[in-house]
Amino acid sequence: MDKNEADTGVRKFALAFICRLPYKGRLIYDALASPAERTRTSGRGLGCVAASVILGFFTLFSTCAVTVFTPSPICAQTTSPSLEDLLSQADRLQRSKDYAGAEKVYRQALVASPENPDILKALGIVCQKQLKYEESIKVFREILKRAPQYPGVNLLLGISYYSENEFDKAVDAEKQELVGDPTNRQARYYLALALNALDRRAEAIEQLERLRADHPQDPALLYQLALYYKSAARQMGRQLARVSPDSVWTHALQGEILADAQRHQEAILEFKEALRKNPDFPGMHFALGQVYWLEKDYENAERELQAALVEDPQQPLANYYLGDILTSRKEFQKAIPHLQIAISVYPDLTQAYFLLGKCYAGGGNLPGALETFKKALEQDPNYKEVHYQLSELYARLGDKDSSQAELRIFQKLNKESQERDKALLQENSQKQSEAAVQK
Repeated sequence: MDKNEADTGVRKFALAFICRLPYKGRLIYDALASPAERTRTSGRGLGCVAASVILGFFTLFSTCAVTVFTPSPICAQTTSPSLEDLLSQADRLQRSKDYAGAEKVYRQALVASPENPDILKALGIVCQKQLKYEESIKVFREILKRAPQYPGVNLLLGISYYSENEFDKAVDAEKQELVGDPTNRQARYYLALALNALDRRAEAIEQLERLRADHPQDPALLYQLALYYKSAARQMGRQLARVSPDSVWTHALQGEILADAQRHQEAILEFKEALRKNPDFPGMHFALGQVYWLEKDYENAERELQAALVEDPQQPLANYYLGDILTSRKEFQKAIPHLQIAISVYPDLTQAYFLLGKCYAGGGNLPGALETFKKALEQDPNYKEVHYQLSELYARLGDKDSSQAELRIFQKLNKESQERDKALLQENSQKQSEAAVQK
């Protein structure tokens, strides 16, 4: 209300009130009233003191009335927090992992802005954090009704569906996210997870391989791919066993599975059965030779590895295993070509450099041995056996200082290795004791 308007209204009320007082006092009234008012109230009297007091009171009241009853913007702001304040508070709670508190404040914010997609998205996220997936799904779908490609929401919806084991819906949601953003790594990753959960493993692997093309060094991605390939191999193995339970293919695959599980004797039986069914089955001689080598049955290993090299003379691991066997028998000249083939295919095979260096040293090629040992140390500076060989080699070359330096390095590394082994042994012993007490 305007103050002037209030003053005028109160003034009229006061004059009307004064005119009805049982006193004579025309002077004050005449002084206060307009000519028109004086005409309307002629013949009425008013006491001067009473008029002054009453008019003063009503004038004061009018000022207070305007002040008290006029709405104040400052008062409105202090009684209710602004939307900005609410969002700031919710963000602080969310960052401190008080997700229940953040949810409550986000819901307050939605009262002020009920269709705000960013607030709804934030609400859905804090619901996810509390494992309230059904509620988060409702919130995300509410956003997508108005904006089917709102950034990141289909991804979040797919994660909630995946967490609720609704894998078909998760696949659809993540595919929809990828329509809007084909480079979204999380969406493609969760798409792979959902496809794998539906036993659509080949499709899952395809999605992860697409990620690997852009991120070849991502350890989490490589781990997931390895699991999927392993799972896919098992799945194919079960299918093969159903289709052809006693075939050469089934026995060969079963042998590989058993060998991976280090059940070597059982693997040998499966490989032999595969060769009995088909003596020319490719790769069986190498598989047998590898298992015999792991079992340190070098006589049978050499026979099978030689047969494997008849099939494929450049097979790198067959050459490496055979080179190792020949080196252990000090047949250095025979071992050298096999180790050279292995290194040509696997230049990072440090053990092959170590064996080749020993062969050169054993055959009298000391410069070749020195160069080869140094290459081994470039790949693994803590390869203690190489340092020991270098100590002996430098002594033969007459370099006493270098020989002593290499020997000290060997002794240091050897001591550290023994201490690690001792600590590991004590840790295992303690775990066994604790397990026995718990029983």
